[in-house]
Amino acid sequence: MQDFNTGYILRRFTFIIALIFSLTFMVSAGPTYAPTEGKNPLKVYFTFPGGEECDSVKWNFGDGNTSKAITTDHTYYSLGMYYPTCWCELPGANTSYTYDYVYVIPWSSSIRDSITGGRPKQTVVNRTSVGLDFTSLKKQAQGLAAIGEMRYAADAYADLKSLGTLDSETLSSYGDVLTGLGRLTEAEVIYNEALAEKDSAPILKKLADVLFSLGKTKEAIDVMNRTLVLAPDDAGAYASYASFLQKAGKTPEALDAFNQSFKLLDAQPEIWSEYADLLSSLGRYNEAADAYDHAIKLGMFGSDIWNNYSRVLQKLGRKEEAQRAKEQAMNTYAPIALSRYSSSDSIPTCGIGSLC
Repeated sequence: MQDFNTGYILRRFTFIIALIFSLTFMVSAGPTYAPTEGKNPLKVYFTFPGGEECDSVKWNFGDGNTSKAITTDHTYYSLGMYYPTCWCELPGANTSYTYDYVYVIPWSSSIRDSITGGRPKQTVVNRTSVGLDFTSLKKQAQGLAAIGEMRYAADAYADLKSLGTLDSETLSSYGDVLTGLGRLTEAEVIYNEALAEKDSAPILKKLADVLFSLGKTKEAIDVMNRTLVLAPDDAGAYASYASFLQKAGKTPEALDAFNQSFKLLDAQPEIWSEYADLLSSLGRYNEAADAYDHAIKLGMFGSDIWNNYSRVLQKLGRKEEAQRAKEQAMNTYAPIALSRYSSSDSIPTCGIGSLC
């Protein structure tokens, strides 16, 4: 029983840390392209998440052609390596991205791999707040955050705050950036300032998440109670509340919060899986099995849930079903299918160095 409870808490902690890192790194991946290599002629798709917040975007494809589109495609007709670049212009700031290469070859598969793929090899940000008015600096901060340059966005928001009073929405955005950087103590202060301007359920939820991550579980629960007063029909708020209550050791209250969340919205596969973990840790294996089964039917996948489901079925003596669940867990380790950008003849039939 203990291993399930420990696993549950560790997964919750890991999820929170992963969320912070995903905000910092996944969002800041910058403009990307795919595929990075392929047979001539090669069509490559370029996209810049968050680029709509830039005053201007420019792609240089490395073959003399350019584009000012946020999302575009370009076809390379000559063999060789090409080195794309991209720029984003904002008030008082510009960001440039350089890449490893696009490799256009006479066959469908390369003999070498790109170091960085279609993600930036190098990113350079030049930013200043000198001479910018409040509106321009706000646009700079929002733009830098949108393209994932969180460290520079935080500096821009700090400069903006020194110029005048920020409204609740802008403070909330500032808090999001600080959270994405893992600067949680500062984020707590900013979210509280935003709430002083305007009581808001979404901001209360963000504050509760930060407090929980800081280990201030009681305060997080108190904030979630305030959230539920403002948003009694928010299924996600009840799910978060359940997790906080579980962390605080208030298991009956956590179960009630999970059930209230499901009454408001059944289609929450990840939350059903967490609920099943909790039931399993309490030895309520029949209910846990039903919850795992429901989570899977709703679309939850991965080896963890199948392994946990298998263990519960074993506890119930349902050995054949447990074995099938274990096999499903093993199947999740099957090789990933070919990229949607790769061709069906991606393995060359010709010798290396020949021009097929």
